[in-house]
Amino acid sequence: AWANPPAKERLPLMLSGSGCGSKEAEMNTVLQAIPGVTGVFFNRIPDHVLVDIIPSTVKPADVVHRVNDAATSWQCKVELMQSCIT
Repeated sequence: AWANPPAKERLPLMLSGSGCGSKEAEMNTVLQAIPGVTGVFFNRIPDHVLVDIIPSTVKPADVVHRVNDAATSWQCKVELMQSCIT
């Protein structure tokens, strides 16, 4: 058991492009496969996905990079929003 559970961070990722809407399942698969991703939440904010991570395991830029590598074939781009949306 953890004496102190690992800190989590929520990443607000903005989705842009014509292919994003139809690729939610594929994007979820990519995100869930990244070590350190603990939660993926679609449809809470239009054109966004909220991703919970353990920052000591994975960096936000790595999450964005991994999703964009997959999303280029979907005509979709993912960007990290620099805001306080959680």
